[in-house]
Amino acid sequence: MGRITPRAAADEDLKTSWPEVVGWVGLNASFKINSDRPDVSTAFYSDTTPLPPDYDPKRVIIIMNDGSVVVKTPVVG
Repeated sequence: MGRITPRAAADEDLKTSWPEVVGWVGLNASFKINSDRPDVSTAFYSDTTPLPPDYDPKRVIIIMNDGSVVVKTPVVG
């Protein structure tokens, strides 16, 4: 997504990306992400909307098309 993702030593074994949810409906992807990482929140964005420029280690951005299908791998940030 073009943003730098700093790594914390204590968090190295936590999941930080979900390539398996590409092609899923966004809400189902959010459920999967929150199941794997209950400590993060999910944010939904259209594939035509600018993304926030800041890094947030407690946020996973889900990018969807007009049909609410995930089109890019969601990552922490």
